[in-house]
Amino acid sequence: MKGVIPVDLELRRLQALVQAWRLLAPLESLEAVCRKAVEVLKENTRAVSTLFFLHRPEGDYLELVAAAGLSQDKVGFRLPRGQGISWTVLESGEPLYVADVSQDPRVVFLSGKRQPGVYLGVPVREPGGRAVGVLSMDTAGGVGEILPEERFWVQALAEAAGMVLARVEALERAKEESARAQALLELSLALEASRDPLAMAKEALETLLRLTPYHGGALYLFREGMVRPAVMAGRYPKGFPRLYEEHPIRFGMGLLGHPGLWEGPVYVEDYALFPGALRPFRESGLRSALLVPLKPEGRKYGVLALGSFGEKVAYRKEDEGILQVVAKRLEEALERLFALNTLRRTREAAFKALSRVLEYRDLETQGHTERVAELAVRLARELGFEDLEGLRLGAYFHDLGKLALPDEVLKKPAALSTGEWRLVKTHPEVGLEILKSLPFLPQTALNVVLYHHERWDGSGYPRGLKGEEIPLEARIFAVVDVWDALVSERPYKPAWPRERAREELRAQAGKTLDPKVVEAFLRLGPTPR
Repeated sequence: MKGVIPVDLELRRLQALVQAWRLLAPLESLEAVCRKAVEVLKENTRAVSTLFFLHRPEGDYLELVAAAGLSQDKVGFRLPRGQGISWTVLESGEPLYVADVSQDPRVVFLSGKRQPGVYLGVPVREPGGRAVGVLSMDTAGGVGEILPEERFWVQALAEAAGMVLARVEALERAKEESARAQALLELSLALEASRDPLAMAKEALETLLRLTPYHGGALYLFREGMVRPAVMAGRYPKGFPRLYEEHPIRFGMGLLGHPGLWEGPVYVEDYALFPGALRPFRESGLRSALLVPLKPEGRKYGVLALGSFGEKVAYRKEDEGILQVVAKRLEEALERLFALNTLRRTREAAFKALSRVLEYRDLETQGHTERVAELAVRLARELGFEDLEGLRLGAYFHDLGKLALPDEVLKKPAALSTGEWRLVKTHPEVGLEILKSLPFLPQTALNVVLYHHERWDGSGYPRGLKGEEIPLEARIFAVVDVWDALVSERPYKPAWPRERAREELRAQAGKTLDPKVVEAFLRLGPTPR
């Protein structure tokens, strides 16, 4: 008979485990698994309370995540390490039966009153065997009983819960990793598309706040020895941003004076206990902070920081890792932007040098090209024209074809012959031939070069286009080119007064110039000379 009992007990255990697995396996969240376990345990026993504690490693405490019966309103209750009988179960890894909890000094009563009752607690283990929580039942504070055979049921539920929780946690980690990868991909694409450093930082901070438990974030820049947030994101206490105005911070003060900052990342669990804490920021409720330096091209640019308010955020390696990844991607984006800006400045200088060469050869007044470029962009904005950069580039290159004209024609003081005038009229097409192979020039720029001498009534060149056959960008440029020619002094004429020039534009509207574009130009108000 002695050999039969263990087999019978094992069979009962397996039967209970199968039943428990069927109940818990379909569930897909930690909360649902824990809640179902205590509800099933309460429904199938005469326990007064059924409890599910999980260990929280980040704070090293046991948290009541689900309860049924008398203690169901105590969810969220925390037991620090060493307090409560559940810690005995977790640390020993063995079931524990107590006949009268009122006589056991280890017991913590959730009601606050020591009461008699029976207790049975079993560890919840992950598949690897590590205890991660405690499932228990008791009769304290009410009428009930715990029968010896019920230990099979509570052990089966705990075993099934451990396996299901491991699966749920693995799925949640996979989802988090997928979400993190998706967020980083979206951030990378956004950084690639952006040309504004502060917009880049805003995008990076918003991504970090989605992927970490912190409340707010900021990019701090160092300017003239002072430190100020150039960008802020997330949730802050009312008035927090104003503290930087009311209590200016110099480099080396507060968290930004942390000795390890430029080697980063730096984590501070409780700002109130940080030796360099600044009183106004401590009183604002700032608690935990995680910072990483930004050093594009190896130079100290700023600091990317995350912070919590009112409550601490425990250190997590994954938070530090994601902050470093985002900071690195932001640094790379900034480096590309800096390189593009350098190229843009170099290109701009080359354009201006070329415009001066053209002005010298064509006897234009100094600054003509820059003036018409600026004015064309203003007029285009008024008309809602979108490709402003293409229009600006076209303005810089509009007379490039004149470089191919001989000086005896371009600088001839007398009237041109028919043949010479025919040669001058080729400069738009020559300019197009020179420029059309440059990949950075959009079609808008090429249209300005080719068509800027076309006229509304069809009297222009080189194609004799009429009305809206002429691309809008060329019609815009034609108006500002005529305006600048009228109000500028030339070797063959004095500068016209502005009102006389405005009258001339009105006279040409509907003849050589697009009347709607002229009307928009005259609405601009004060214009360059």
